[in-house]
Amino acid sequence: MVPQAAGWDQGVPDAWASVIQSVPKIGAFAFIMIAGGLAARGLVSAVNRLLVRAGADNLLDRGGLTRVLRRPAPDLRIGLMRITFAIALLVLLQLALGVFGINPVSSLVHDLVLLLAQAVLACVVLAVGATLASAARACVGNALSGLPYAGTAATVSAAIIMIGFGKAALDEIGLATSVTTPMLYALLATVTGVTIVGVGGGLIRPMQRRWEEILQRGGQELTTARSTWRGNRARSAAEEPVVVSVSDLVSASRTSGRPDTASGPLPPHQETDEPEGHTGPARQP
Repeated sequence: MVPQAAGWDQGVPDAWASVIQSVPKIGAFAFIMIAGGLAARGLVSAVNRLLVRAGADNLLDRGGLTRVLRRPAPDLRIGLMRITFAIALLVLLQLALGVFGINPVSSLVHDLVLLLAQAVLACVVLAVGATLASAARACVGNALSGLPYAGTAATVSAAIIMIGFGKAALDEIGLATSVTTPMLYALLATVTGVTIVGVGGGLIRPMQRRWEEILQRGGQELTTARSTWRGNRARSAAEEPVVVSVSDLVSASRTSGRPDTASGPLPPHQETDEPEGHTGPARQP
C-alpha cells in the first residue's frame, strides 16, 4: 500500500479560513464589551445620582446598617454601586461570549451572575428589614415610655422583624434553608398552638393558676433582688478603700522598729557616770 500524503495543501487554507471566520467574532466581542461597559458605567452613575437625591444615605443611617458595619452611608452606597457595575460587566461578558457559541466559560459566568444578583437582593432585603426594625423599636419604645419593660419590648419587636427578614435573605441566596425552615415552622406552630389554647381554653384552669403562682413568685424575687442590690450598692459606696502610699508604709515601719527613748530608761550600755550637764561622750586624748 502506498501511504497517503499529508494534506498540507488543504490544511493551510482551512486554518486561514478559521482565522478569517474568527476575526469578526473577536471584533463583535470587543465591541460588545466596550460599548456595553460605557453604557453600564453611565447607567450606574445615573442611578447613583438618583439615590443621592432620593435620600438613600439617610435611609441607611436610619436603618442601622452604618452602626453594624461601622462604615458611613456614602461608602455603603458606593460599594453597592460597584457591585451593581460588576454584575453588569459579567452580564456583558456572558453576552459577548455567546458570539463564540456554547462554551463552559459562558455557563460559569452565568452561574456567577446569578449568585451575585442573589447576594445583592439579599443585602437589599436586610437593609429594608433593618430600617423597619429600627422604626418599630423607636415606635414601641415611645409608646411604652415610662414603663420598666419598654426597652425590652422594643428590642424584642426589632429582633422579631430582623429574624423574619434574615430568614428571607438566607432563602434568597439558598444558605441554611434546611435548618432555618424547620425552625421557622416550629416557631410558627408553637405560637399558633399557644394562641389557640390561650384564646379558646383560657390556657386551661390549672395551668392558669400555676402561671399566677409563678408570676407572683417572680415579682417577690424581683423585689428582693432590687432591695439586695441597693443595699450592696450603698454598702460599697460607704466602704471606700483607704489608699496608703509607699512612703507612709516605709516611715511607719521605721518608727515601729526604733526604741522609745523618751518614756523608758536608758539601755545599760548608755548609762554613764558623767557629771550633770555633760551631754556628749568623753573625748579620748
